[in-house]
Amino acid sequence: MRSVMANIHLLTSVPSFARWPLNVHFYAKEAFSAWQNRLKSTQEPSRQGLRILTDFSGPADEVPGSAQVRGIHALPLDYMPMAGYIGKAHDIVEFEQEGKCVHCTQNLEPGKGLYALCPNNACKAMGHLDCWSKHALSNDGSGHVIPDQCSCPECGGDVRWGDMVKELSLRVRGDSEVKKVLKSVAKAKKLAATSPT
Repeated sequence: MRSVMANIHLLTSVPSFARWPLNVHFYAKEAFSAWQNRLKSTQEPSRQGLRILTDFSGPADEVPGSAQVRGIHALPLDYMPMAGYIGKAHDIVEFEQEGKCVHCTQNLEPGKGLYALCPNNACKAMGHLDCWSKHALSNDGSGHVIPDQCSCPECGGDVRWGDMVKELSLRVRGDSEVKKVLKSVAKAKKLAATSPT
């Protein structure tokens, strides 16, 4: 286990992976303890932007009759974890409410460019993709051409470049996937509204 954690720690820090929006998800307490021991022994924290997630529940922890799935079986294989973000972006673009670029303040003409949207819940800050990139790289000083993360100038929340580009790419190229997500969300809302409390 120590060897595996050493390799994960090394791989997530090497230049080839250091700027990827990766998550390390632990499903066993023993593995997470080995990770923590690795960080203590090297006195090197995990790299900035790497999300560490834990879920130590297993099938034995599930409530009988519950629809809640936990552990490795709960890994999302679709875009549903981004449903709120996808819905927010869809509504802004569908109703042509792009407004002005949050960075350069130029008008964002509907359908005329690649406009990225802040992923933070209620924030509707939108801007040119290249403006977001310049903003994210402005304090980087590393010479990289692809951003890793930044803060939104509107809400101040953290923005992971990979999350923002994933939503933008889906919006531009995956209309059928967007429709599936929106349909699933509408169906879930309808079921919640009709089920007794």
